[in-house]
Amino acid sequence: MPRPTNPADTVELTLADGQHVTVHAVIAGRVRGIDADGDLLVPLGDTENPIRHDDGSEYLIPLTPCCHASGKGSESPTGVVCRGCYRPVDGKYGGPGFLAIARA
Repeated sequence: MPRPTNPADTVELTLADGQHVTVHAVIAGRVRGIDADGDLLVPLGDTENPIRHDDGSEYLIPLTPCCHASGKGSESPTGVVCRGCYRPVDGKYGGPGFLAIARA
């Protein structure tokens, strides 16, 4: 099946606890689950070469709620902006994420 390219397409994913989350089709294959705040988590790095912690586990990052994009450091009030829309977001989007509920 070809990788979706239309950013407007969405799919519904099921989490281990039975919850369903709607995500953009282009990132659906990378979503590992959600954090305690309900933000999507994806591995840092590309599909073939994910970045890992020293213990070998995947380094996960939370995606911003506004654009489902990663955060980046900036001279904003929070120190981090969304890579999609450049609005200031919470500082948590500039660091690692912690899996609360895995994808089923």
